[in-house]
Amino acid sequence: MKKVLKILGIILVTIYSIIAITLTICLLNYNDYKVTEFGDKSLIIVKDDNLNPTYKKGDLIIVTKNSSNEVNKGDKIFFYDVIDKNTVDINIGNVIDKQNLNSKEAIYTMNGNYALNQEYFIGKTSTSKVYHNVGSVLNILESRLGFLFIIIFPILIFFIYEIFMIIQEIKKPDEE
Repeated sequence: MKKVLKILGIILVTIYSIIAITLTICLLNYNDYKVTEFGDKSLIIVKDDNLNPTYKKGDLIIVTKNSSNEVNKGDKIFFYDVIDKNTVDINIGNVIDKQNLNSKEAIYTMNGNYALNQEYFIGKTSTSKVYHNVGSVLNILESRLGFLFIIIFPILIFFIYEIFMIIQEIKKPDEE
């Protein structure tokens, strides 16, 4: 029985460690718009149903950033819609015109007839992958309370337990 509990404990600690490390890496890779980025991949969590009928609340979309040469008229793209300094939404729009500034930068004219700088471009919808309901889990984990209760609180309890065990060991009479 003790061997089974020990194996179960090792499995639980391993799973917890993987979740803690993955979550910490995701939080450390936030960009200026509070979206996790790994190189040319962005992890977009759909937080409401107004993004597109294709994407539902709770979806996780992994978007690959395309070069400006790969984006053409008529493509649907994800982009950051900066309303003010504190409010940034992620939207989808159709490219109705493209003006190349140089080999790496372009300005896109979006439906609604407004210009979009390359800085706000995330990637094309055609090169993205969707994982349904995974975004809800990641959203909870990346929240302040999620991080507090899933990462900080268990580590605090373990730390207090270790201090208690050290105090117990110190108070124990020496056996010679």
